[in-house]
Amino acid sequence: MSESAARRLELRELADEQATLLALEAIEASQAHGLSQSQLIDVLNDDARCVLGAWWQAGESPTAELIGFVVLARGPFEAEIEAITVHAAQRGQGVGARLLAAAIARARDWQRDSGLERLLLEVRASNAAAAALYAKAGFTRDGVRKGYYPLADGGREDAWLMSLPLV
Repeated sequence: MSESAARRLELRELADEQATLLALEAIEASQAHGLSQSQLIDVLNDDARCVLGAWWQAGESPTAELIGFVVLARGPFEAEIEAITVHAAQRGQGVGARLLAAAIARARDWQRDSGLERLLLEVRASNAAAAALYAKAGFTRDGVRKGYYPLADGGREDAWLMSLPLV
C-alpha cells in the first residue's frame, strides 16, 4: 500500500500546550499574512473560540504533524470563522475543505444549543481559491470592507464579507 493510500486526515480540537503553539507558529510562518504568537495564545485560551487542527495520520503511527487549523468564534447571535489556514506545502489536498466542513458542523452544533443565526467570515479579495471554496460550501457574499487588509507594500486590500445561514 502506498503512503498516500495509508494516510488519513484527522481533525481534533486544539488545547493551549507548548507543542501546539509551536506547530501553529510553523504553519503561520508559511503564510504571507499569519497570526502572531500572542494572537495564537489568545485564541487558544478563549472559551468563546474553538480551534480545530488537521493532521495527516499514517497507519497506526502515534506521531503526526499539524498541517492546518481553523479558528471559530461563538458570539451571541452569530459564529465567525476568524482564520482557516493550511500549511503552504499541504495545499490542494482537500485539507481546507475538511476544516471548513468541520467549522460549519461545529457552528451548527452551537446553533442547536443557543440559536445562532449565521456563520460569518472575511476573505481577501485576491484569494479566489478560498472565495470559491466558501461559495461551494454555501456562503454568499454580503459586502466589502474597503482597504481592510494591509499589504507588504504599504497598500491595503479589500475584504469580502461572506455568510452562511445556520437556520
